[in-house]
Amino acid sequence: MITTMPNVIFLNDTLIEETEGCLRALDRGFLYGDGLFETLRVYDRKPFRLDAHFTRLVNSARYFDIPFRYTSQNLLQIIEQLLTRNNLQDAYVRMTLSRGYGMNGLIPAGICQPTFLIHTKPLTVYPPSFYKTGVSLITSSIRRSTTCPISNHKTLNYLTNYLIKKESAGHGAHDALILNTESHITECAISNVFVVERNTVITPSLKANLLPGVTRWVIMELCRENGIPVFEELFGLERVLAADEVFLTNSLMEVMPVSEINGQTIGIHVPGMITSLLHDKYQALIY
Repeated sequence: MITTMPNVIFLNDTLIEETEGCLRALDRGFLYGDGLFETLRVYDRKPFRLDAHFTRLVNSARYFDIPFRYTSQNLLQIIEQLLTRNNLQDAYVRMTLSRGYGMNGLIPAGICQPTFLIHTKPLTVYPPSFYKTGVSLITSSIRRSTTCPISNHKTLNYLTNYLIKKESAGHGAHDALILNTESHITECAISNVFVVERNTVITPSLKANLLPGVTRWVIMELCRENGIPVFEELFGLERVLAADEVFLTNSLMEVMPVSEINGQTIGIHVPGMITSLLHDKYQALIY
């Protein structure tokens, strides 16, 4: 009989088997979604852009007044221990920070006891065929408020993303474009979006109210390093549909070409020349 060793996690300063991990029943992450998370990839035991994920987590924790006392070096050491204990080379890492235990209603009195969890697991990659033929999108019926204060933070309030992803799956699509209440493109449920027009790369401005993705930032950096014009702008759906190329980014999928939106074919070739170039440059960067 084949047996598997229990996965080891980091929970509140301790490495333990995940089956032994316990959260308090009144943890605010569970009660209110009062917390944050980050996901990143590990390539050959090296966490990719951990510092950027750390910075985003710290900035969001500061914005929401959630205590967080770890350093980037602390996180690297913890992740390295988890990779060793779980015998992982290429992996998925998720860091979850909850405000933790706190009584006295929605606004807790006094200082809460934060809950911090890191878990790793073997990486399940996207099918290679997706990168050759592209994925399909729809336009979500759900609009993003331009004034929602949590949209540019990676919070545990993920039900809207769930509904958008479910909507896209119901239409046989990979994901859905989200328009804001001013009809500007923001992002997709789990990824940032880019369009290519005459060899110029354009991505929605943060003013549209979207998550400042780590991979989004890396792609903009790669564009500048390789002489590709890149801009952040406010634009609508019609500009995406007319683009020469469209691609998505996040830490797990990296650079994903889009072949059609709402049943309409995007561009002539999938993946397009710029999408392919940035995909190759990204691969060179991580390896």
